[in-house]
Amino acid sequence: MLNRIIRKIIPQNNKVLLQEKIEELEQLRAKSSEIAIYGSPTEGNWLGVANATISLFPHFHYEFPQWYHHSVFNQKELAIWTNKLNELEFDKITISGFAIFFFEVINKLNSVNNIEVIFHGTWTEMHNNKIRFLIKNIFDLSRKNKIKKIGFVKFGMAETVEKLFGFSCFHSPLPSPIIPYGIQKLELDRTNVHIGVFGADTFNKNLHNQVIHALLIENSVIHVLDKSIFSYLNMDHRIIEHGKNLPKEKFLGILGSMDLNLYMSYSESWGLVAYESQELGVPIINAIDIDYLHIFKRKLSEIRNNDALL
Repeated sequence: MLNRIIRKIIPQNNKVLLQEKIEELEQLRAKSSEIAIYGSPTEGNWLGVANATISLFPHFHYEFPQWYHHSVFNQKELAIWTNKLNELEFDKITISGFAIFFFEVINKLNSVNNIEVIFHGTWTEMHNNKIRFLIKNIFDLSRKNKIKKIGFVKFGMAETVEKLFGFSCFHSPLPSPIIPYGIQKLELDRTNVHIGVFGADTFNKNLHNQVIHALLIENSVIHVLDKSIFSYLNMDHRIIEHGKNLPKEKFLGILGSMDLNLYMSYSESWGLVAYESQELGVPIINAIDIDYLHIFKRKLSEIRNNDALL
């Protein structure tokens, strides 16, 4: 059933796109002996991995077309693309973030390729059977020496895996985000408290807990990417939607306009929104705590006290 749905959504013939992506491979190889491959974002999904990969490998990143975690290319097209990757003989191929179809790519790559994988997740995510399947197969390919090294964004995971299994691992810390000059902020009614809750509507992002508790703050206005998912609250007048898939600079302008941002996800390998909020000078709460209302009030009190001092 799922495959039938995917076939309807994803075109099964992508000759033009395939040619474009092959030409990108060739252009990148002309400049670099290394390549860092990541899957293209779908709405808010994989956006963090994409941004993280670009920041880690600013000069040789490569976006592979996918829909969520499914390859846009059919089997024949994927084989053509993989053969081209083989022909170009990159000295090092890094796969940053991981979807199941990447296993097929790795298994078809020449044994001489130096293949590394960067895992952006955390142990917390292992409750998900799909994530367990991914990490199991990464470990299996490491045992077979198809994957030479495993990188982890989360601090401590590389040391843990290396000690338990003896694989060659490394920690891949992500740099602080660069905020472009001249970000345009919003003109907001400052008699209200503006709270940003920006994230994809997935379980681990914990959006509903945060929005509901933020609404308990007196005079609060909640800013989100998509307010349709909160229609059951019947509080459209206090929830402002900014839209998904925003240009980066526009999103940063919105993020930087808030009095307080929340990013209390259940599992997070980096938390780009938290880093960006800090760089923009906006306080952010990015830890899980049961007593949301208490934390919000305390943080807002700190903000107001600081404003009074200024």
